[in-house]
Amino acid sequence: MKEQLIKWAESGDGDSMYKLAKIYQAEKNFSKYQHWLEKSAETKNFFAMQELADNLREKENYSAAREIYKEIVEISGDCRAMENLLDISSNDTETLEFILSKIDRMYNEIYLRDYQILRRMWDLGTRRHNECTIQTLAAVERRRIASCIRKLLAEN
Repeated sequence: MKEQLIKWAESGDGDSMYKLAKIYQAEKNFSKYQHWLEKSAETKNFFAMQELADNLREKENYSAAREIYKEIVEISGDCRAMENLLDISSNDTETLEFILSKIDRMYNEIYLRDYQILRRMWDLGTRRHNECTIQTLAAVERRRIASCIRKLLAEN
């Protein structure tokens, strides 16, 4: 299996690169783990990007971690990446405003999409509320983060 993963990883498959990195981590071959983790993150593999940013943060390389977290937020709007970015950038007004702009954009998109789902439910006379629950919870979490950011900006 490892040989096949190596072939796929060498051909440019980001998921295979990440799986291979995890195998090397388990084998305690940290140089190969780091190599494949970075390669996988370059392909925009979400889990590799998150892990690489977390590793950089642990090593106190905040500027590199900040850039990766920003990219994760840009691509996926992940709340965990926003929290980590907020944690390492509490004094960086530019980064805080970046997060706020992403939250506002995502909140509006989710609000419009949820409204369309609710409208369809009303039109069909159904009560299938579970279609929007996860996105709605994520929107609430983003709003909590936005509130923290607004407080930090007011203090600065």
